[in-house]
Amino acid sequence: MDNRGENRTVETDNLSKKRPSSSPERPGIGSKRSCPYPASMYDVNVSKAKEIMTSVDQQLLDQLSNLGKFIEYIRENISKLNTGTAKKTTVGVFGRTGAGKSSLINAILGEKDLLPSGTLCACTSVIIQIEANTTDSNYTAEIEFISKEAWESELNTTILNVLREDAEERDNEVINTAKEKITALYGENGLSMTLENLMKDEHFSEIPEFLSERTKVKEIVCENASDLSDEIACYIQHDDSHPGECYWPVVKCVTIKVPNCKDFLEHIVLVDLPGTGDYNKSRDQMWRSKLRDCSTVWIVSEINRAGSDSDAWKLLASSISDLAQRGECTSISFICTKTDDLNAQDYMRARKLTQDNLQITPEEMCIMHRNEAAKEMMKKNFNQRHTLFKHFNCDDEFLSVYTVSSREFTKENSVLKPEQTEIPKLRDHLKKYNNSHTNDTERHYISGALGILSLIQGSKESNDAMMDEKSELYKNLEKELQKAFDPLVEYCQEIRSSLEELLLKGAKEAEEKCHTIAKKIIEPRIDGRKFGRTLTALCENDGYYRTKAGETGDLNRSLAEPMEQKIAQTFTNFFTVQETENSLLAKIDKFSFIPEVLISKNKKSPVLRHMLKFLQTEEMKLKTELKEKIIKQKKELYNIPSQCIKTTLQQGYRSAAEYSGTGAMRRKQDVLLKLIETSKSTMFQKARREMLDELYETLNFTKEIRTTLKKSMEYALRNANTLPTIDISAELEELKKL
Repeated sequence: MDNRGENRTVETDNLSKKRPSSSPERPGIGSKRSCPYPASMYDVNVSKAKEIMTSVDQQLLDQLSNLGKFIEYIRENISKLNTGTAKKTTVGVFGRTGAGKSSLINAILGEKDLLPSGTLCACTSVIIQIEANTTDSNYTAEIEFISKEAWESELNTTILNVLREDAEERDNEVINTAKEKITALYGENGLSMTLENLMKDEHFSEIPEFLSERTKVKEIVCENASDLSDEIACYIQHDDSHPGECYWPVVKCVTIKVPNCKDFLEHIVLVDLPGTGDYNKSRDQMWRSKLRDCSTVWIVSEINRAGSDSDAWKLLASSISDLAQRGECTSISFICTKTDDLNAQDYMRARKLTQDNLQITPEEMCIMHRNEAAKEMMKKNFNQRHTLFKHFNCDDEFLSVYTVSSREFTKENSVLKPEQTEIPKLRDHLKKYNNSHTNDTERHYISGALGILSLIQGSKESNDAMMDEKSELYKNLEKELQKAFDPLVEYCQEIRSSLEELLLKGAKEAEEKCHTIAKKIIEPRIDGRKFGRTLTALCENDGYYRTKAGETGDLNRSLAEPMEQKIAQTFTNFFTVQETENSLLAKIDKFSFIPEVLISKNKKSPVLRHMLKFLQTEEMKLKTELKEKIIKQKKELYNIPSQCIKTTLQQGYRSAAEYSGTGAMRRKQDVLLKLIETSKSTMFQKARREMLDELYETLNFTKEIRTTLKKSMEYALRNANTLPTIDISAELEELKKL
């Protein structure tokens, strides 16, 4: 094998040196980075706040023996403050091979050679994540491998079976992918090896992390982008010139960390989501899991195909429930690439354009003219397909269209100004998400810290004479809590009753339609022999399959579809992450048990003012935690019917998979259809009950609100302990300034 697994740190060539100062808008594409970004105001403020809380925590530790429970409560809150970090915003990037994704991302990052052309292609099935390196000036890659057991299962149940298929049953695309995976990892000799031979450790000597039981991550560090690109190529690309030296078949995910992009990527993850899944079930599940994490998606297509690119619309159609009900997507961007790829004279003649009285070149005029036309076309197509997006809140910010030229942005003597390439506009798009995350994180940390110090200061200044005032405030807050609590409980009851009624109808409809749905998938009207492989894959993968047309499907999800369709719109209205007026997240956000009248009434008392400040921050933290928790739970909630159906049919799938030889396909079909028929009276009712049980559990957060806030009120207003020896007045003032 060659030395591509080694880490190298050579200088970049002349082509990648920093651009002269005469082109300030076009940052040094591919330039070597010598230092990371300086600390931002966010870093400074949060660092100061953390230093303050560390100092306070030490003072509390010294008092622990005297005031055990009270001190423990405060220190627990400080600990939660330090560990509670919001997850990054995920931007999913889609696009067929050759659409220009690699060039687009390179241009946004200000890099020339980080992602070679064709890196982000569907054939590898490797998920690629790009983040900011905020610690140093190096380019790093973390390569995460699948388990050895998962690879053995993929070989045994999928790849080797594909290679053994009869000639008439062969799906060329699937067979080619299976061959690519074998030759990539083992060379041509691998095609004739047995499973036992393929799994020998000697084949993986260059990737010991894959064999390790403890760590599955390999880290590569380089000083410049082009070196990192060379080092990771064998983990993300198929290279026919190096058979047996490409490791992408056993790679789960590659995370690339890039320096000097902190201002727009510190809290963002750019994720390439290759193709529309993989014929292997576990890889498709990984793909869908990432898809569900996307807050926004970019659909990348060449501008000359943008209006007619059926692949993009098919991708959205097949992914819509994973983005909406099962996910957290709030916006979609269509990115038309290669806008400079046109012949100006031909374009002007075809469009009957003239350059009369225009102070721009024909090339610039044609590019800008076509860009505007493409944007109008994409928006028109979007409006025509409005039913596809009916489960989103399609406000003015939901859809955006960009027309970009990565090549024009990066070259010296470009026809277009930097802003006309729209690469800066895409950076600003990322900055918006990044800044929002930064501001929220800073505000939550400093406000939370201020609340804790307010509790300490209020306790320090409290005395026995204050007990009556604190008791009165406690009673008033108790009433306000109940007043705010009741509408939230009623709203949750509305969610339960609405979905319960719809699920009952959906389960009945699914029972009525299940035989027709199953028969259409299991017994399609196509050549039987050609369908045999698809049916075999369906049985071996618990209902998951890939059609001859290259589309993936899942019998379980198809059987659950009547239930999902029945609840889809109502479920979306309640659980949308876009926080529309009547969504659950909006109701939680509006919840408050501390009215302004109570704040005004008690503002003259320093002690009560401190305690109310603490309770306000506790309420804010609790609401933030609950919203994040509900978003996570709702993703799983919508998936329950199909998962329940899969569990019911699992033994049938395995029994059917055992049939082989003459008549095997008919026996497989009979087993599955009979099982679905005999199970239908209980299977969908069970799915309905399981979803309702999980729904009740999800909506049980109202108890957490009452319990948590009552506990905070107890410590703030009924606690008799004081902290006379702890002086945090200076720290409190410093936090107020921050």
